[in-house]
Amino acid sequence: MSKFWAHFISIIFQPLLVPSYIFLGILLFLPYTLNMSGDLAWRFMSMVFMTTFLIPLMGMLLLKFTRNISNLNMEDRKERVFPFLFNAIFYGATTYLFWEKFRFPNLVTVILLSVTISIVILTIITIWWKISAHAIAIAGATGIYLALLIKSEPSDFYYAVAVSFLFCGLVGSARLKLAAHDSRQVWFGFLLGFFVNFLTILIFI
Repeated sequence: MSKFWAHFISIIFQPLLVPSYIFLGILLFLPYTLNMSGDLAWRFMSMVFMTTFLIPLMGMLLLKFTRNISNLNMEDRKERVFPFLFNAIFYGATTYLFWEKFRFPNLVTVILLSVTISIVILTIITIWWKISAHAIAIAGATGIYLALLIKSEPSDFYYAVAVSFLFCGLVGSARLKLAAHDSRQVWFGFLLGFFVNFLTILIFI
């Protein structure tokens, strides 16, 4: 893998984008679990994209503008703690908003809750050790998909699970190619993201 493709994969699978990919995959391959279609589905996706990507991204850009972080990649572990804490709080607030105000299906709330738990654990670990947020995010999506496959009616959703495992390999290879993390940080991220999200879906859905 060239560095160009490693950068490209890292951008495409930026952790803040992964929640949008998770819900898009469910709408495409397992739509009955969300009971949405047409305009409602796309309005829902717009809300997910705005609350889990655009607003947190603006917060990150503000931190860069105020020089609280040197760049959006945050190579320095110490720079990561506050942005991760901000995202954990914001994702928690979003989860509450989706549950209390919009009354979306329980699956939506549980997925957002599992993602929030992952970010909280990521933030705590980052105080002492740099771990791959990319690995946690993509493996978390894989864990969610596998748990849904186990709990769902017979469907073609196993294609989504297979593709998500493939994306795990691509993301892990990209992070190692860019020397953003060592293999321990990537593998621990995979294990943490997968099992936190897999078990949360299995227990609460």
